[in-house]
Amino acid sequence: MLFLTDDEDVVLGGFGMGGASAADPARPPTEPLPRAVPALRARGTLLPHWYAHTPVCCPSRAQILTGRTFHNLALRPRDRWDTDGRGHPRQCMHINESALSPGPTFAAPLAAAGYNVGFFGKYLNLSPRQAPTGASTYFVNPGPSSESAADPSGEYYPQFWYSVNATHNGTVHFNGTRYETHIIADAATQWLRQVVAESRTRAPRPFFAYIAPHAPHGLSIPEPKYAGAFGSTARLPAAPRVHAPRTPSWNVSAPDHHWLVAQQPPVAPLEVRQADVKFAQRWECLLSFDDLVGQVVDQVAALGVLDSTYIFVTSDHGFHFHELRLGIGKWSVYETDVRVPMLVVGPGVPANSTSAGLVGSHIDLAPTWMELAGIERPVWMDGRSVASQLLATAAVPEAEAEVLEPLDVRGRPPNAAYFEYHGLGPVGEPGRLLDSFNNTFRGVRLVGGAGAGRFERSRNLLFAEWGSDFLFSSVVFREVYDMDEDPWQMTNLYGSWSRSHKLLLAQLANLTRRMYTCAGSGCYMW
Repeated sequence: MLFLTDDEDVVLGGFGMGGASAADPARPPTEPLPRAVPALRARGTLLPHWYAHTPVCCPSRAQILTGRTFHNLALRPRDRWDTDGRGHPRQCMHINESALSPGPTFAAPLAAAGYNVGFFGKYLNLSPRQAPTGASTYFVNPGPSSESAADPSGEYYPQFWYSVNATHNGTVHFNGTRYETHIIADAATQWLRQVVAESRTRAPRPFFAYIAPHAPHGLSIPEPKYAGAFGSTARLPAAPRVHAPRTPSWNVSAPDHHWLVAQQPPVAPLEVRQADVKFAQRWECLLSFDDLVGQVVDQVAALGVLDSTYIFVTSDHGFHFHELRLGIGKWSVYETDVRVPMLVVGPGVPANSTSAGLVGSHIDLAPTWMELAGIERPVWMDGRSVASQLLATAAVPEAEAEVLEPLDVRGRPPNAAYFEYHGLGPVGEPGRLLDSFNNTFRGVRLVGGAGAGRFERSRNLLFAEWGSDFLFSSVVFREVYDMDEDPWQMTNLYGSWSRSHKLLLAQLANLTRRMYTCAGSGCYMW
């Protein structure tokens, strides 16, 4: 099972691990995930170095669904664009939707191997009517087209859902008063009861459940019983009970960064108040997500299959609150946006453990699920399986890494995550530009000491470069950060290192270029 949140940060505390309310449900919550997720944490392994490949919704979800990189999913000007029948490209944030519906996604090889595969909640921002190949159940929120009076976004109180299964292919209507997270929880638990019962009375079949509420995306509307739980409803001059962290990079000017960052004005008092209320609302939404996880996991336990089920809990990407004055959002290469929570539970996964040496990315999820299911990784997947590392059954093959010269890297090293992003255009708030078309970057995050071999074992770095266009016809700006000395990415070292670290920068640029054109097994070293 995959539990997938939307916009949930980990760097700023959005994946907190329990508080006072974990022991006493009658007390007010002190963290956003107070009970169910911490209970899973005690059974599984936390992966603190897990990353989104692209820090925005549709591309990141596409990468989870396919195990493919952004550059192998994106529509480009030279491509023949598929259309929706009206001459409009079928694209979502530059992603070719035909690559996801009908597919192929991870559902196709799992179904071919006998799996029941169900999708529940948010598939893409505008979910297609057609289910991906291999899905036995597809119950998804179409997005803004299902808006209600209680929610103009259609994310928290949707009026209808696309529903595709063996007996129905159409829409299911609601009156716009049921909270989305509960609709998803009920649909998923009902499906689980059905498929487990069928597996016992007919031929045994394993299942895969993709469970993805919108929370805490967009308007971040908490359900009524949790509204104000963290003080989001406090009236001035009172402040919310929790607020956006004042991190070392909060409201910090960064003139040596890419122009989009360098030109940001100081954070105004009204923006501070809005950010603090938003932060509290997001945590209140996550309380319902914690309930969802508890309901589904309790159902799996009641069915007697919890000990034979792998569970992944993560977010599509991270989030920031005025770090480097970048407003509220995502869309950046910095750790707040690309680093995501990742918790894994299941047979052979160490309990109550943390695996700091395992570095992974969302493009690695589908290949990992293939290995756990005993299925050969499809050649079209660009990621690599981390199942053997996760189960502690195999070490990183240091011998192979050791023979590689620094400038002869064939693909992504085992201690690296790779990023790609194509700007969405002029996204902004009053007086603050948050994204632009030329906020188009690619980069690599090296995590020092995590099975790096000769490829800069001691380096803990973030390297990124911005292109003149998505094809990177030319590179117009570069940044590099020593993540040990500067974990909040406040000082761009590229200017000084261009003189003192020429070989290292050439090595990083070479790796970034190679990764940008890779496909299949050519995207990794081992």
